[in-house]
Amino acid sequence: MSFDAKQTQHVAKCPACGAPHHYVEVKFPIENDRGGWEVSCHKCGKPFTISLRNPEESLGRNFKILKRFDDEIGGYQGSAPPAIEVVEHSLDMNDHRLRYDYTRSPIYRCTQSGIDLEKAALGQLESHLSAVHSQFYNARNYILASKVPELENVVVTVPVQCRCGSPHNAIFYFRLFLNETPAPSASEMLLANVDGASLEDELTGIHSKSLMMDALQKLIARWRLKFDQIVIASPFIAHQYMSKEKKLEVWEWLLGILDPQRTLFITRSNSYKDYKTALLDSGLDHDMLASFGLESRIIGAGTKKQDFHAKVYIGVGETCEILSGSANLVPGKSMENASFSTMDRG
Repeated sequence: MSFDAKQTQHVAKCPACGAPHHYVEVKFPIENDRGGWEVSCHKCGKPFTISLRNPEESLGRNFKILKRFDDEIGGYQGSAPPAIEVVEHSLDMNDHRLRYDYTRSPIYRCTQSGIDLEKAALGQLESHLSAVHSQFYNARNYILASKVPELENVVVTVPVQCRCGSPHNAIFYFRLFLNETPAPSASEMLLANVDGASLEDELTGIHSKSLMMDALQKLIARWRLKFDQIVIASPFIAHQYMSKEKKLEVWEWLLGILDPQRTLFITRSNSYKDYKTALLDSGLDHDMLASFGLESRIIGAGTKKQDFHAKVYIGVGETCEILSGSANLVPGKSMENASFSTMDRG
């Protein structure tokens, strides 16, 4: 039997305006205090109460806790109304599942020899991993002990030599967590670049849909480090002859590799409708999830445009990298044209 505390995710709606409030309830295996919070709604500002276990140890997210109370020590003495609509859940529709798959179509090849540099870069990172971890833990301790600007990622550069003898440098990165989260393994870090490779030469041409989707996933790994925003514009997601289950798999792949805070997603109204219908068939109601603030934020903020056929994927910064072509967002064997280019933002 485990004696660790259990943490469960909850959402409570404000009884006045219906705004969702997310919090973590802590439950101990033996003895628990019953009580709650009086909170201020983050949207309308009106107070209300949330009943929960262990009000001192439980955690609120992005809202102000005005009072904590224990039912055995006086209980709540105020007049704020209680939250009636409360759910416990284990959903994360905005979970980041982006991984760099070294077994799929490489986008970084040596311009001198055409040899895949991705596996060699991973091998070099693995050979230096103990030193990378050591430096990371030292840096994290320094950050925790000092006042430094807010940092998002840890960036690692390793030398890579092609089998042809050409020297290269590979850039990897991973999220910076200022807690006890251990440093990731080499394969869990994301590859953002290998110099001495030409994305334009590698990606411009005629490719299968599956290769295009592999390339897009690897470009998103690159763009999430190197650029301010990612634009995904495609009129269709999956295709009309796929089952709803298969369509949902494509959607879940796409939503899992995008950062909701930095992605502008554009598609047609019917594509959003297809997603919501497929989600409902899987047992989840998008509208209900949205009412509790549990929906995919990319879908919630999605931009609709009807009159376009372009398939364009862009990393946006001072300079922009653009992948465009004829392939919709779906894997497959059919061949599609593609073009990769770089241009100034202005």
